[in-house]
Amino acid sequence: MFLDSLPIDQAQHWLVTWGFEGDAFEALRAYAEEVSFPARATIFSAGDPADGMYLVLSGMALVFLKDDQGTERTIGIVTEGQSFGELGLLIGKPRHATVTAGLDVKLLKITPDTLEKLEQEQPSLVMKMYKALAQSLAEQWIRGGPWEEQQQKVKTS
Repeated sequence: MFLDSLPIDQAQHWLVTWGFEGDAFEALRAYAEEVSFPARATIFSAGDPADGMYLVLSGMALVFLKDDQGTERTIGIVTEGQSFGELGLLIGKPRHATVTAGLDVKLLKITPDTLEKLEQEQPSLVMKMYKALAQSLAEQWIRGGPWEEQQQKVKTS
């Protein structure tokens, strides 16, 4: 099995979990693009231009960083109701990590254009999104951030 062959002993479940239900979820779904990837498929790679954020509808994605020797380490597991790529959506910088489908995965892709439309047409939904992102980023900062901690582990491995 694919997951059995991965070094995931240091991986953590992701920190951004969304509480979208009912009308809020359906509104988001109406604006976002639904995309699917089979297990092992690369969703995006470190260095790729940011194209948006992905919300997991079903399945699982794995987040990887490479160490100085080029060895990939799994640093995150993203499951249903969680997202990845948030910073790419918010600041548009190139991808920091590689994300791969750990299982067949179905996602909602929220692009900068989607976010702009939501800001104009669904401001209360966008406010809910921004609050969830702000809370998540603040919690990560308080904990020292998964990126910083994991980068240090990767560099010293």
